[in-house]
Amino acid sequence: MKQVIYSLYIDISTDELDYQPPFPGEKESKNDKAKRNFAEHADWLTMRQKEYAKSIGVDYFLFENDDRWKAYKEEYQTKYPFLTVYNIVNFYKIHLMYELAKDYESILYIDLDVTPLTTESFFDKWDLDRGIAIFKNFSYVDPEENAVKKEQERFEKFGETHSIRSPAAKWWNSLAMTIELGGQVNKNDHPVFNTGIVGINRDYLEKLAYFDEFDDMLDLMSELKDDEYSMYPDYVKEMFGWDNETLWSVKVNLNDVKIQWLDKKWHYFMDSQKIIPKATKLVHTISKEFDFVREHCEKNNL
Repeated sequence: MKQVIYSLYIDISTDELDYQPPFPGEKESKNDKAKRNFAEHADWLTMRQKEYAKSIGVDYFLFENDDRWKAYKEEYQTKYPFLTVYNIVNFYKIHLMYELAKDYESILYIDLDVTPLTTESFFDKWDLDRGIAIFKNFSYVDPEENAVKKEQERFEKFGETHSIRSPAAKWWNSLAMTIELGGQVNKNDHPVFNTGIVGINRDYLEKLAYFDEFDDMLDLMSELKDDEYSMYPDYVKEMFGWDNETLWSVKVNLNDVKIQWLDKKWHYFMDSQKIIPKATKLVHTISKEFDFVREHCEKNNL
């Protein structure tokens, strides 16, 4: 069985970065911080991923800003001018899963900000014949009527809502799409996926059918965002967009795809906290504080 790990590093030009608010307590926008820190640490991050792949005896690829990417980007900007380059990058990484599945049976995708801290094989730990291995992102959403009313009042007063990239935005967006397409949802247990780490095999990629009816899916996203008579509050509509993880959730639901949730050892979400538990296997540095991760590796001889 052929196995592969791959990652992606597309250095989006400054003029194509969409604004994202700073992390709490910081002044620099999230995107500017990410661009700066990736440029500084990309070689080290890639080295760590390559060494992990070598240690478990599987192939590794890093996809970058090459002609293949440029052609994909140009195609998407022509067909879907409403997408940001960030949107296109995140659809591209899933497109690459399907390309790799032509030659590999089992695939592990890891964002470049994911650092392996182990030599234990992901493929030995997670049997991908049992379903897609992925992390369930806490949505921070209270769907009850009183909570929704308070959020709407805050939006009307201050114009504030969650970021379009937030788990809350993806929760509402995927819920609305799934309902519109006739799927069954449980608002108290509606999953939000994080595709920063994804273990998947060829069979489940085919079952996911991510790009089937892709144009229709993007059209629906646009319709929900622009619906003048929407059943959703204005603050919710403001969060709607064209997100790869939103569509992932919809496809899993409609196509009844089996999921196995990654635990915090295999997808440790390092956001505002500066701590890495000893048992961590893969650390996902959401905060882009790569200096801290490097110091942790050096200090613990990892």
